[in-house]
Amino acid sequence: MKKIIIIGGGPAGIMAALQAVSNNSDVKIIERNKKPAQKILYTGKGRCNISNYSDINVHINNIVDNARFLYSSLAEFDAYSLFSFFSKLGFELKIERGNRIFPASDRARDVQNILIKELKKNNIAVINDFAEEITVKNKKVAGVKLKKRGYLKADKIILAAGGAAYPLTGSDGNGFASAEKLGHTIITPKPALVPLRTQEKWIKYLKGLKLKNTAVYVYGNSGEKIYEDFGEMEFIKGGISGPIVLSASMYIDFSKSPKYTFSADLKPALTTEQLNKRLIRDFKKYGSKKFKDGLDALLPQKLIPTFVELSKIPYDKKCSQITVLEREKIVHLLKNFNLTITDKFSFSRAIITRGGVSTAEIDPQTMESNLIKNLYFAGEIIDCAALTGGFNLQIAFSTGYKAGRNAKE
Repeated sequence: MKKIIIIGGGPAGIMAALQAVSNNSDVKIIERNKKPAQKILYTGKGRCNISNYSDINVHINNIVDNARFLYSSLAEFDAYSLFSFFSKLGFELKIERGNRIFPASDRARDVQNILIKELKKNNIAVINDFAEEITVKNKKVAGVKLKKRGYLKADKIILAAGGAAYPLTGSDGNGFASAEKLGHTIITPKPALVPLRTQEKWIKYLKGLKLKNTAVYVYGNSGEKIYEDFGEMEFIKGGISGPIVLSASMYIDFSKSPKYTFSADLKPALTTEQLNKRLIRDFKKYGSKKFKDGLDALLPQKLIPTFVELSKIPYDKKCSQITVLEREKIVHLLKNFNLTITDKFSFSRAIITRGGVSTAEIDPQTMESNLIKNLYFAGEIIDCAALTGGFNLQIAFSTGYKAGRNAKE
C-alpha cells in the first residue's frame, strides 16, 4: 500500500489528503496543532471567506504573484468546483458582496469542523507531531523524521506547511526551512495583506473607526500612483487596516520608496463641484451652528474633531461665516484625506505570506518538485499570493487538490 504523508493540516493539506486517499493508499497528516485547520478560524474575521464565486480569469487577475503558475490548478479545481465540494457534504454556503463565499452560519469553526469530519470519514489519521526533517534517497523522498514519534517511511510527501503569517497557528516558516534543506530556492518571505503603519500621531484618536464606501489612492515618493481601490478601511492602533488597506499593502515596497501617501476620498460619489454645492447648502442650513456641528451630516462623529483640526478652521466658527477659501479647503480635505505610510505591520498581523518555494522548481501540472521525486507542494508555502476576497484560500484548496490527486497516481 502506498504511504502518503502530508506535512501540514491546513486547507491545502486537508484537501490534498482527501484527494490522495484511495483503496491503495495510506494517507497521514502531520499537524503540530491539536486540531487541523486552525488558521481557518482567523480568516474572514472569524467567518472564513472560503473563496470567490467567479471564473478562473477573475481569480487570475487577483493573483499578484505567479498567476500563470496557478492556471492549471485553478482550471482543474476552480471556485465553482469548491462550492460544489462543500455542497455535496451538506454544508450550506452563501455568496455576499464581491462574490465572496462564506459559510451560511458565518462561523469559520463550522468550516474547520466539516473538514475534520471528512478526514475521519475517510480514515485519514492526523498525527499531532512536528516534522523535523524530510529524508531523501537517490533524489527521491524516503520518509519523515518526527520530533516525538520517530521516523515514518513515505512513498510520497506533500509539503503543505503554510507560510509565516499567523505564527500562533503553527505557520512559523518551518516549511520553508524544510524545502530549503532539500535544495529548493526560497523567495524571501514577507508579511502580506497586512495593516499599514502611519506617521500621523492623530490617528490614535480615530482607533476603531470604520469608513465604508471609501475610494483610496496610494502614491509613491515621486507622486506616482501605484494603487487605487474602493471599499472599507479601518483605523487601528498605530495605523490603518480593512480590506482595501490590506490589498494596498501588496503594492507597497519600501525598497522602492521610503514613504507612501495613502489618500482617502471620503465622498467618492460626489465630484468636487457637487461637494462644494453640498457644503454651501449645509452651511446655509446650519448658519448659526458652530463649524464642527455643521459637519454632523457629512462625517462620522468620531472623525469630526480630527477633521476640524486638520482643516485649521476654528471649531466654533459659525457655518454662515465660513469663507470661500475655507470651503475649498474643506472640499480638498474631504477628497484628499491623506496619511503617510512608513511601514507595514509584522507577520503576527499578516493574513498571508508573500514569497516561499520558487515556482520555477515546481511542476504546475502536478505540483511535484522538479528537484526531488515524489515530493509535492501545496498552499501558502509556494511563492504565490493574491488580493483579499477569498482568492488565497482558493489557491490553497486548488493546489492541495492537484497535489493530492497526482500523489496517489
